[in-house]
Parts: sequence; structure tokens; C-alpha cells
Amino acid sequence: MFYQVRFQTGEIKEMVSEMKTGKIPCMDVIDMDEYNWVLEKLSAYGIQRATNIPLNKDARDRLKETEFEFRAAFTSDDNKGAIMYIDFYFEPFIEEEYDSAYGD
Repeated sequence: MFYQVRFQTGEIKEMVSEMKTGKIPCMDVIDMDEYNWVLEKLSAYGIQRATNIPLNKDARDRLKETEFEFRAAFTSDDNKGAIMYIDFYFEPFIEEEYDSAYGD
């Protein structure tokens, strides 16, 4: 079975440590607003989004990992221009159920 740790928004410091060792951490966010909030928090660690590299929606198998949204590239002032990445996962869209409409 596939198992991978996904960081939460309160674990920015731990995620930055992983990024600086060359790993690609995964992070759960609710939506683009929370994603932008994470970008703001990363800037406090001197990490900026590499805007010249587009978000990669094909970095992972979206059929196996339906919550995967995209991989974003980052740079850091103290990392001598090396590119770092984070895989972002959005919370699944919860569809309304209409069971009660059918009298079940």
C-alpha cells in the first residue's frame, strides 16, 4: 500500500527542513487561498515561488492520487539558486448526497 506523509499548514518549519535536504514534501491545503497563505509563510524562511517554472499538474499519477493538485517549484536565497519542490494536495470536493431525496 502507498504511504506518504503529508504536512499540514502548521508544519511549515518541518517541511522547509525536508525541502533543504533535497526531498519533495507533500502538503495538504484546502484551496488556493490556503496555498497562497503557505507561500506567504515560506517567504519568512527566505523561500519564494519560482514563477518562471509553471505548476506541474502531471508530476504524479492523478488517477491513483486523486487529491493531488500540482507540484510547485521554489528557490531560496541561501540555497544558491537550487530548485526545491512541494507537492500540493487539495482536500477532496465533497459532493452532496441526494439519498434523502429518494426516500431512503
